[in-house]
Amino acid sequence: MTVADRLEIGRAEHAQRRERLARRLHDAELDTICVFGPVRVAYLTGFHFAATERPIGLVLTGGGDLTMLLPEIEAEHYAHQCPELPAPLTYPEYPGGGSGRHPVTVLADHLRRSGLKRIAADVDGYEHRWGYRGPALSALLEQPVADGLALVDDLRMVKSPAEIALIREACAWGDHAHRMMQDAIAPGVNELVVSHESSLRATREMLAALGERYVPKTREGLPANAMFISGANTAHPHGLHQSVGVQPGDVLVTGAYGVVGGYESELERTMHVGAPTPDFERYFAAMLGAQDVGLAALRPGRTCAEVEAEVRGYIEDTLDMTRLIRHHTGHAFGLEGHEHPFLDLDDHTVIEPGMIFSIEPGLYVPGLAGFRHSDTVLVTGSGSERLSLYPRDLAALLIPV
Repeated sequence: MTVADRLEIGRAEHAQRRERLARRLHDAELDTICVFGPVRVAYLTGFHFAATERPIGLVLTGGGDLTMLLPEIEAEHYAHQCPELPAPLTYPEYPGGGSGRHPVTVLADHLRRSGLKRIAADVDGYEHRWGYRGPALSALLEQPVADGLALVDDLRMVKSPAEIALIREACAWGDHAHRMMQDAIAPGVNELVVSHESSLRATREMLAALGERYVPKTREGLPANAMFISGANTAHPHGLHQSVGVQPGDVLVTGAYGVVGGYESELERTMHVGAPTPDFERYFAAMLGAQDVGLAALRPGRTCAEVEAEVRGYIEDTLDMTRLIRHHTGHAFGLEGHEHPFLDLDDHTVIEPGMIFSIEPGLYVPGLAGFRHSDTVLVTGSGSERLSLYPRDLAALLIPV
């Protein structure tokens, strides 16, 4: 098996990303950027790690020079994943390991020694997680630090051919996990048990099929995942699991996704246990119509706000169901389940070929159920392509009793 066969982003593409970011720094008249967000660090270097209280950061100059700040505990791991990158700047432990120095002061001293003056950062200091406490980078440097978040995240909006290929593969396995789950749902089953058992079965089949081509990028979660919630609980867009068994007449709202090379897919469906009621059929058809509008509206040259306005216009004017809207039509995603930009009335980002969005307008009927399909959609040169190919029609989404 060659390196090219592995389902991951290659080192050459990571280098291209850093080159693009360096050019953006130059254009913005900045000397350097400090990147603390774990996903952004991985995006730029290929170094995937378990983010803890120990600060990890990347420093990239406008000239393309890179320095990584790492705890010593991660130095060997970093060298294994990124042997082509320079040796890191390390510290013993958080909060100091007996050194008397907070880890972020090690980074601040490095920046002062480098003579870099015009500094940006995605976050002004390390993110507060797992009990971490630490100073702002600007306070240590005694100077303002420019907001550099968009400098990195705007690069992530348009996916490369390699990223699209990984997401397409993830969609296939998200669809497969959902099929296994749907086939396992029956009256009386527990939603937690079925969700987890189906995810594990799908993961086993995925790993068997992909073999050594599959490269895990995390120590948590499964490569193939499926879950559902049931009953009136689905009227909450982010309802939590319940321990009761599935009952005839229940509405189910599902979620499934694959993870390949660190990239995710998204699939959601609204299903019904047994013969649907006229009320269910009416709301299901309304939701499906709204998603159809969103799928047709997503095309290059438009803004995210224009797509959202078209979907809302359909729900308001054609369906007269404005009261049932709880959220916007969708969001971008890739290395994270939600990424910028968003299909929202206040997001005026221009849509470009290569962007990946969810299309998931939902209708939520208090006391009855929620109605939401979500699909992974790629923006093409002239329109869009649905990458998650699971059936959307009602007949295919009925659970027999």
